[in-house]
Amino acid sequence: MTITWEQVLAFLCEGQTMAITSLLFLAFFAAVALINYVLPRVLRPYFLLIASYGFFCYDPVNRPLVWVLLAATALTWLCGLIIGKCRYKAVRVLALIASVGFGIGILIFYKYWNLLADAMGGSVLSHRDNLLAPLGLSYFTFAAMSYAIDVYKRRCRVELNPLHYALFVSFFPTLINGPIERYPQMRPQIQKSRRFSYGRCAGGAFRMLWGYTKKMVIADNLALYVGMVYGDAANMSGPNLTAAAVLFAVQLYMDFSGCCDIALGAARILGYDLIENFQSPFEASSFNDFWRRWHISMTGWFRDYIYFSLGGSRCAPWRHYLNIVIVFIFSGLWHGADWRYLAWGLACGLCAAFGAMTAKLRKKINRCNPLYRIGWFKVLWQCLVTDALFCLTLVFFASALYNVDPFAVYSAMLQGWDGLAGSWAQVSELIYSVGIDGRLPVVLLSGCFIVFAAEHNGRSVARWIRQQVWPLRWTLYYGAAAAILFFAAFGQSAFIYQQY
Repeated sequence: MTITWEQVLAFLCEGQTMAITSLLFLAFFAAVALINYVLPRVLRPYFLLIASYGFFCYDPVNRPLVWVLLAATALTWLCGLIIGKCRYKAVRVLALIASVGFGIGILIFYKYWNLLADAMGGSVLSHRDNLLAPLGLSYFTFAAMSYAIDVYKRRCRVELNPLHYALFVSFFPTLINGPIERYPQMRPQIQKSRRFSYGRCAGGAFRMLWGYTKKMVIADNLALYVGMVYGDAANMSGPNLTAAAVLFAVQLYMDFSGCCDIALGAARILGYDLIENFQSPFEASSFNDFWRRWHISMTGWFRDYIYFSLGGSRCAPWRHYLNIVIVFIFSGLWHGADWRYLAWGLACGLCAAFGAMTAKLRKKINRCNPLYRIGWFKVLWQCLVTDALFCLTLVFFASALYNVDPFAVYSAMLQGWDGLAGSWAQVSELIYSVGIDGRLPVVLLSGCFIVFAAEHNGRSVARWIRQQVWPLRWTLYYGAAAAILFFAAFGQSAFIYQQY
């Protein structure tokens, strides 16, 4: 694939935004990391707070909306102070309601207003055009609400220093794509900054390089084909739509987990350890197991603050299954104000509830399956079924992104098949038409194999690479850097999860 100077220029500048795949962000981060370790340790949290707000306000669109971040921080900190210090339960409950209500309120105002207006037919709420949401709205509101709830539940001590708490809410590596942090984990790291460590910084740098490779080499090139298919879904055949459904799942993983790798690597260089957001989800043996490995910080948030509040599994079976469905509906709604996200959440919830409902029965049936006595076959088959189910549900998700009718996509998936050779010819012809030809398919296939092998069983890639002999280690370093230089889809840097 040929890279033009216009694409490289777009990569360098990214307009007026500081995309984390741009050299502008790398220069900003390098300066922040250098100054962070030059400063006395007691001043580092305050400098990182300034840097985080600078990152938020760099884009002119975000500057008028900085008050939302400030208000969410100030209100939840004050409510947490009241909850932790007041002896009257009624006052503590009111403070909790105020903090959670404000978080939900700004989400509705900036994210779900038009969805509610459409649902009410415009009779109560009027539709708002050009509605812009603050950067990282879903992430910092959830982090702020979790602090107030944790203080109320006595799972977290009250933070007396508002600036330390403000850093937790606005920490710039997590602001765009998460993970959604919890204050009990971040508090000791903010209060006592770590000394400079070459090992930590080297591991963090490789984690960032790993994330950039997954995002810019694999995800962005797969997006060329997926975007072509979903952009003209009405005229696509079943083989192309099926291939796009599978490749979109891989693209989404490489895109989102790649951004999380960048965030975790950057935070590690600055001296902070964040929540791991993925643990080899495509190796899951069931749909419920898949969601214990995918977007862990979000699923953990909904589990702790909604699922358990509804009663979890400690209730009647029908209520337990209903709780699962409700949590997934909230998860779909978290992703966007679109009925297709809600349908995706509902589909995932029904699959997860059905899996929980039939778990014991399937276990008994599997004992009678002679093929399941072959260990590798059982693992492979369960992974394939789980991944296929995930790919099918993602059609709703992809349809929301590309604004197409998901039911038309499902229907068209069954049409246009022409045997194995003919169907592959349709897919390969479209792949070549979008510029994925020559060495790139080999690079993408090899890259996916290396990523999945290196991340097998949820292992830490940064720790694993440090344990390898130096020829393999440096080969992987240079190979990843070369792949970015020669095969990255420059100018395609928008992360899918950045809009949530």
